[in-house]
Amino acid sequence: MHDYCDLLLDKADSPWYSSSEKDKFLNLAQSEFFESRYRKFEFDERTRKELLPLVRSYTQSNTATINLSSVPNYVFTLNIIGTFASSCGTGTMTRPIVPVQLDDEGYNEIDPFTKSDNEFPTYTEENNGTDNLALIKSSSVPLSYVLKYLKQPRLVLNDTANPNNNINSELPLFTHEEIVNIAVRKMMANTEQQLNYQMQQNEINNEN
Repeated sequence: MHDYCDLLLDKADSPWYSSSEKDKFLNLAQSEFFESRYRKFEFDERTRKELLPLVRSYTQSNTATINLSSVPNYVFTLNIIGTFASSCGTGTMTRPIVPVQLDDEGYNEIDPFTKSDNEFPTYTEENNGTDNLALIKSSSVPLSYVLKYLKQPRLVLNDTANPNNNINSELPLFTHEEIVNIAVRKMMANTEQQLNYQMQQNEINNEN
C-alpha cells in the first residue's frame, strides 16, 4: 500500500511524506472506506466480501444487558439472536432480537400488539455514564444470545526500522487500491493540490 501511495504521489508531483505520515492517511482512508461500506453492507456479494474479515460473534448467557464497551473492538451491531424459554412452558425457542427506536419504546410497551416478549424480543441502546449498553426487552431473561458485529479494522503500520512489525490492512486485497486512492486524495487535499485532488476524486467515483 505504501508503494502504491508513492507511485500515485510521484505521478502527481506531490511533496514527500514520511512512512508514519502515510500510515496516518492510510488509516484515515481505511476508516472512511469501512464506514461507507457499512451503510451498504450485504447490499450485494461484493460489499459482503469487503467487510467479511471484520465480522465477529460474541456470546453470553443469562443476562438481558449487553455491555457493548466490553465486546472486543466492537463498532456496529449486525444482528442479535437470542434463545428464550418457550411460551408454552417447555423447551426453548430462538428468536431475532430487533432494535427499537427510543422514541417508540414507550408506545410499544403499552400496545399489546408491539409489546416485547419472548416471542418478539427487542433491544434499545443507552450509555450508563461509563459504558455503552444494549438492553434486551422480553418476558424473561434470555438463556443466551449471540451478537454479530463489525469490529474496528486494525491500524496499518509500516515499521521501517523493523519490518517484522509491519501490519497490513486486514480488509481484502481487492479493496486496497481504493483505500490507497482515498488516502492519496486526502494527502493532495492536505497540500492544496486541488486539480490533482479532483482527478483523484473522479477516479474513486469511477471505481464505485
